[in-house]
Amino acid sequence: MKIWIATAAVTLAAPMAWSAPLIDLTGSVGYSFNGLDEGTLANNSMDLTSDSANSPAGLDHEVDAGLYAAAKIGLPVLPDIGLKYESLVSNGSNTITDTISYGGESQSYAEDVESELDMSYLDVSLTYGVPLPMSSIDFGLNFRTFMGGFKAEGQTSGQKLEASFSDGPVIVPMLYLAGSFAPPIPSTDLTLSGEIKTLPLDTNVTDWNLKATWFAPLPTNALGKLGVEGGYRNYGVTISDNTAGADTADFASEISYSGFFLGATVQF
Repeated sequence: MKIWIATAAVTLAAPMAWSAPLIDLTGSVGYSFNGLDEGTLANNSMDLTSDSANSPAGLDHEVDAGLYAAAKIGLPVLPDIGLKYESLVSNGSNTITDTISYGGESQSYAEDVESELDMSYLDVSLTYGVPLPMSSIDFGLNFRTFMGGFKAEGQTSGQKLEASFSDGPVIVPMLYLAGSFAPPIPSTDLTLSGEIKTLPLDTNVTDWNLKATWFAPLPTNALGKLGVEGGYRNYGVTISDNTAGADTADFASEISYSGFFLGATVQF
């Protein structure tokens, strides 16, 4: 349900922005193909990439391909508003002979355990743009809300551990910086861009990407442009005991993802 609510919120922004004068809109939807570089949960008591049976308990996770949807509404005078939702879920199965704890919940296992970590998020950004010849720079703030959680279930006992971020929402304020460049290639509407969202504190979140966007030469381009985008992203998150004044010790994690993404984009 959360996936469809977040995706719908991003998608519904398009017609409203298109119908209003002096408002620009860019929207995109696609899939991310992330890999799990490394990851630990609960102050290193669980290892997402290991297949160890005991401390740190190995969860042997792999990341599913995930849907993303994004929209950016350009407003006169006021800061631009950006929205992005991404589904980011990893899961795995391994034999565990240990007690695992997360989000204030604990279970002891001596059996095969299936587990899932949902790091899906919704971003809301407020940015200002600086137009330059053939390029632009955007800067501002981003607020990331983690929408998932962690769950595990013993395949013999049926014992379940479920810890949802919604029980105590983890909202991370971040700095935002992006830049784009349109190379002067005749008859080609191509843009190269990069973006970084980061919080270089105890709770450290750094998410950056490099992207190429191409718009098709269609007769409807005067009304709106349709194209494709693709690129590479690297995303590392460390949730410490305290995040922006909130107690997040029960969700302490250190996770790193990277991979490619591909999608369709529109611009009005």
